[in-house]
Amino acid sequence: MDLSEPSCARIARIGPADLNAYKSLRDEGLRLHIDAFDNDIESEHARPPEGYIGRLGLHDTLGGTFLLGAWHGRKLVGTIGLERQSLQKLRHSAELNSMMVSPSHMGEGLGDLLMTACLSEARKAIGLEQITLRVSTSSTAAIRLYERAGFQACGVVPHVIKLIDGPGQVRYFDKLTMVMIL
Repeated sequence: MDLSEPSCARIARIGPADLNAYKSLRDEGLRLHIDAFDNDIESEHARPPEGYIGRLGLHDTLGGTFLLGAWHGRKLVGTIGLERQSLQKLRHSAELNSMMVSPSHMGEGLGDLLMTACLSEARKAIGLEQITLRVSTSSTAAIRLYERAGFQACGVVPHVIKLIDGPGQVRYFDKLTMVMIL
């Protein structure tokens, strides 16, 4: 199901057959942007592509859980995901995740295309009222993208990511929480 078809990219839902390409792009993102992901590269690298099948929302009857991809020809060059909360009192909310664009395609507007398609798909979900996300405060370009889309900052959690680079060498990264009421 194509959601958008600009001249340079095709935005479409990621399906089970696309999980190898998704994992490849995700592993690249983990390697290049260590502060952007809560998961560590070693654990995620060992995870098989099929381990991400739950993110596709194949059995979500209300909608609100999916992965979208930006495709240049047959190559996956960007992704964005939404994961709806499963607990009854939280079902009105979903978390945006898996926002990545391959470095070779940055600056082409793919982030905006993915975000537009994601919000369009989210608005089709039955009873979905809000989307939250967490982004590293050091990711200023991503924060600007989220603000352009209509997300508002609602708080910073300090020291969410802790990286140990060696003996006595510790780095921390803060996360900004943002929300959009649909």
